[in-house]
Amino acid sequence: MKLIKSILLSTVLATALTACSDEETYTADVMAVNLIEDEIDVIWQYEDEREEWSLTDDKGLLFGEASSEKLLVQDETDRDVFGFYAIDGNTKEVEIDQTYYRFDEHADYLVYTYGLLGNDGRDQKARIGAVKVIDEGLNEDKYRIIVFHTYVSDMGDVDIFIGEKKIGEAIEYGEATKFWDLSPDENVITVKKADRPKTIAQFTISPEAGDAHVAFVVNTLANDENILAYKVNIEK
Repeated sequence: MKLIKSILLSTVLATALTACSDEETYTADVMAVNLIEDEIDVIWQYEDEREEWSLTDDKGLLFGEASSEKLLVQDETDRDVFGFYAIDGNTKEVEIDQTYYRFDEHADYLVYTYGLLGNDGRDQKARIGAVKVIDEGLNEDKYRIIVFHTYVSDMGDVDIFIGEKKIGEAIEYGEATKFWDLSPDENVITVKKADRPKTIAQFTISPEAGDAHVAFVVNTLANDENILAYKVNIEK
């Protein structure tokens, strides 16, 4: 049950955000993705944890779903440190404790939940991760991609290819390749166990020049298909 989830960030990579000129504010443009086999609601907590806002509009995300982008604005109370936690979309009980990230000003971020709920093992414990979508220096005829290993920790390290090019070697669970700028016709993602010839997942994306993709290698207990895929567009 192998699965690559592809998140298409179809801005011209990142939309510049404008902070209020009269106040010292700290902003980030954030989208949430759920890679856990349960309905999850991701909550942003701010003003020294006195205020909070659901990134998923209090609806929760099913496995593989993504929220819309939201502009988050903080004042000098929290400055550039953004905190998130996750609750069960049905029971509203806290499933992932508060996790903090220092975000760059005016940047685009994807916040994602992964792992297994109720798993006390350190490797497989449900977590919140975040990735900044780097927008600088992309040639107009290329697209940009990063791939995360969030399959299962027992899988061990993996090698990741796009076409014949190895873009990640011995990637550990929870880690990622670097960002790569590639031609749109270089679009077949292949995942293998590190130093093994057998393919464990493969997926073809459909990038266009100027796109940015964030891809996740994941597994699902609820589906017997070898590979499933999705693509989420962020409006310009």
